[in-house]
Amino acid sequence: MSKSEHTKILLQKALDRILVHSTQRISPEQKLSVRAVEEEAGLGNGSAYYYREIVAKIREHVNRLNLKEPSQHSDQESALVTKLRKSLRVEKRIKEKYRFQIIKLRQQMSMLAAIQNSMTLQIQNYTAKLAEAGTEVLQLTELKNRSK
Repeated sequence: MSKSEHTKILLQKALDRILVHSTQRISPEQKLSVRAVEEEAGLGNGSAYYYREIVAKIREHVNRLNLKEPSQHSDQESALVTKLRKSLRVEKRIKEKYRFQIIKLRQQMSMLAAIQNSMTLQIQNYTAKLAEAGTEVLQLTELKNRSK
């Protein structure tokens, strides 16, 4: 038996194990793919593509499984999917609501910062005027005391 025949047998056995969910190297829940068969067979990435008939069988099984999947969903699963989609819509609406609130609050914050800056400047101006007025009062009281 040649090496190529041996590899072909490894790939076929790996495909069979995956189809009956009794895998040795990969998780039994892993989806069927060419790469999954290669991993289960213990081969490198892309080695199955040298065997076109094996790749064709894998793709045939994948297509067959894909056609079965929609009919396999139970009413309970579809109800769960509907419930999750509704929950997702609610969460998106809440997220949008909070996003607009954040924008509005940021605008208010920048407006308040501008008001605070202008008030701080006014306080500095009034403090300087008060200090100036205080020195004038001192000067006037000194003049008044001298003139007596």
